[in-house]
Amino acid sequence: MRYKPVTHMMTRLPLAFGIKVHLFILPLLIAATGCASFLPDPALETLPDPSHPEDSALMLKSTPDPLEPLNRFSFAVDEVLFDYAMEPASRGYRKVLPSRARTGIRNFGHNIAYPVRLTSNLLQGEWANAGTETKRFLVNTTEGVLGFGDPATKKYQIYLADEDIGQAFGCWGWQPSMYLHIPIFGASSERDLISEAGDVLLDPTSYVYGLNAGIRFNNKTDQVESTRQLLATEFDAYALNKLYFSRKRAIEVSNAQPAMAGENTAQTQTLMTVFNRPHDPEFDDRAEEIAVQPQGFRRPLPASVWMQHSKAPVAYVIPGLGGHRLGSRALALAELAFLEGYHVVCFSNNLNWEFIQAAPANYLPGYLNDDLRYLRQAHAAMAESLSEQTQGAPGVMGFSMGGWYTLNLAATSAPDTYSAALAINPPLDLTTGLKALDRLYRAPAAAVDLEAVKDSALVKLLISQNSTPDDAADLPFSDQEASYLIGLSYRMTLTQTIMSSLKIRPSVQAYQRVNALCWEDYYSKIVASALAERKIDSDALAQASNLRTREPGLTAAANLKLVLTNNDFLLTDDDLAWFRERFPGERTVYSETGGHMGQLWRPEVREAMRAAIRFQTITVSAE
Repeated sequence: MRYKPVTHMMTRLPLAFGIKVHLFILPLLIAATGCASFLPDPALETLPDPSHPEDSALMLKSTPDPLEPLNRFSFAVDEVLFDYAMEPASRGYRKVLPSRARTGIRNFGHNIAYPVRLTSNLLQGEWANAGTETKRFLVNTTEGVLGFGDPATKKYQIYLADEDIGQAFGCWGWQPSMYLHIPIFGASSERDLISEAGDVLLDPTSYVYGLNAGIRFNNKTDQVESTRQLLATEFDAYALNKLYFSRKRAIEVSNAQPAMAGENTAQTQTLMTVFNRPHDPEFDDRAEEIAVQPQGFRRPLPASVWMQHSKAPVAYVIPGLGGHRLGSRALALAELAFLEGYHVVCFSNNLNWEFIQAAPANYLPGYLNDDLRYLRQAHAAMAESLSEQTQGAPGVMGFSMGGWYTLNLAATSAPDTYSAALAINPPLDLTTGLKALDRLYRAPAAAVDLEAVKDSALVKLLISQNSTPDDAADLPFSDQEASYLIGLSYRMTLTQTIMSSLKIRPSVQAYQRVNALCWEDYYSKIVASALAERKIDSDALAQASNLRTREPGLTAAANLKLVLTNNDFLLTDDDLAWFRERFPGERTVYSETGGHMGQLWRPEVREAMRAAIRFQTITVSAE
């Protein structure tokens, strides 16, 4: 299909040219990264004092990073290698070698590394685990045919006691003091780098040329999608990768065990939202990336676009608070719209770094008038680009804050502007919703053992990453754990919003300052201060945040429907009653439970949402 040209559309450079350019700039990156990281950042001086400085203690801690400039350069090298070597090679490898064969190779590599696990368990005095590993090795080597199969787990339920020499060093009291990012090998520390020598000596594959490297490559090919997701969607992929490594290794060394007491609350139900993802695992790969640059925008703004094979109406999907267009929940909603026959367009949320960096200069997201103006500009630019392939009035749909934007777009547009509008679990008053997120983040603040609560929540989160809704009951979360994880997620969103809006250079020092700020600080001290310079007072900001002020427009939008739950923590009882009175009957897809979006994975809710956005196919009479 062909689209009308849009000003400053992004173009893809030839592969060879891209490699040459990256190789040319790598030496420059060393100097630039080093100098930039050590120089003071004047943008930090513009930050207000935090209202709750104690919040910084709640943030997850990474391994100390005294070599941050060098590590960031190494990470940049890995990004180039991933783009031009690892990802293309992995995709080719996976096309040639089926999943079952790759799993067999992974099993073989893991089984033959038995001496590493045996030694590590023995060094830690884990005699039972050493025996378990020996049993696994014998079973898998014989019945599993040299370890290519794993009957120890699948048939005999003899589960892995996976340890390495670095964990043994940690058990002896060696706490890492220096984070290291090694090109090709990835995240590490001085402790784990030294222990790697022991792992290599004990691993039999190290003594056969190329075998160890081949097994490592095989194992990394199944991580390509998650790596691409990290690099594409995160404001600072380096910092998140460092945090993930640090916490995962700390949990592995301490052998942290999750508390198994579970509760059934709005917060624990909300965690079920992780299962709201596309049913087609390759749905994101089917999107085209099309960029538009509305007037006044500093750079092209990319969107993920799914096109039907014939003319159709466009549905604009708006992600939740700070959400990226490639986030799993945005993809799940886009899939529903696509299945209903729409062309689907998804830009990142206004508070996401991708939108902020493209928007006009000095844009601080969160003031509705500005947000809607730029959102409409982006939609209009994309509509012009796709005009030859579209017909009929567009649809618009969003969840959480994206649902709030959906309601505001419908309320401030002519009643027939949208053929369908669906707002999923929106707040009524944005300020009320954001204060609720701050409270959730602080839920474990008074815990007797704060770190134990964090570790328990993270262990469960790591274990549940590849689980199903049926598995959720086997790993129950406490209300405190769930509240913290929800609040933590949105607090990390706030960090990238502040840093990208104020052009703060990512660094350890920057994160220490920004992590102490809460959502209330952002609105009352950063956004309100900038609006005051434009003669817009705090009352105007508060009114813009409250949908009650746009009631006539909301009720006039005939094609507007809502998805609500009875126990959504972003809504007070009065807020919920206000919505239900104005959107009665079939205008609301209502669930008694689910918390905030924790019901969206359910088949009946998915079908109800599809029905809510369904349109009648336009037919042209032969006459």
